[in-house]
Amino acid sequence: MPTTPPLTRADWVDDRLRAEILVGRIAPGERIPVERLATAWGVSATPIRESLRRLSGEGLVTLLPQRGARVAAVDARLAADVYGVRLALEPLALRQSMIRAARSESEQTSFANDVVVARDRLMGSHASTEEFYADHREFHRVLLSRCANRVLIDQIEQLTDRARLFQLLGGAPVRRSDHRREHTDIAGLVVARDVDGAVEALTSHLLLTLEVIVRMAENHT
Repeated sequence: MPTTPPLTRADWVDDRLRAEILVGRIAPGERIPVERLATAWGVSATPIRESLRRLSGEGLVTLLPQRGARVAAVDARLAADVYGVRLALEPLALRQSMIRAARSESEQTSFANDVVVARDRLMGSHASTEEFYADHREFHRVLLSRCANRVLIDQIEQLTDRARLFQLLGGAPVRRSDHRREHTDIAGLVVARDVDGAVEALTSHLLLTLEVIVRMAENHT
């Protein structure tokens, strides 16, 4: 059976640095302590600096000439721009995912089961905000998992990471109880094979989240 290839050092550093940013250990706008991270991780500063260039391309890091790098700062305008693109792409990917799953009864059953499992994990208790967001991200990933357009999915994954920076501004899960209710509704519509209803519910969920994040960003500046 095929196995997942082991991570290269570059991949490992990318994953560690991305995690430091996305769980808020290095806050938006904060300088990234390259030397301290290198010591803590047992690597040289070179792969970390190379990772910073890659994460800059994803919009997570801002490179400062001769001054290192910072986690990307966020503001209301950027939040609106990022969510504007998410609103264009994610409902499209969900529609494609549901239509593709419906081509066979076995695939539809498998897809519905995956969505229910991801929903149940999201509805469960979480020991930390980090765990909640991991399950939240996984739920969205599962919704789009039958979409065959990898370029579309890759773009959405990068936007999801950038959106996480906005959610960090509040220092606590954004609309956690509302998220759970909205995701329960989306999951129910997916299981019921209601493509238009699921797409509409996902769109509403993203719009409501954007409204809260814009207010948070405005208060943060």
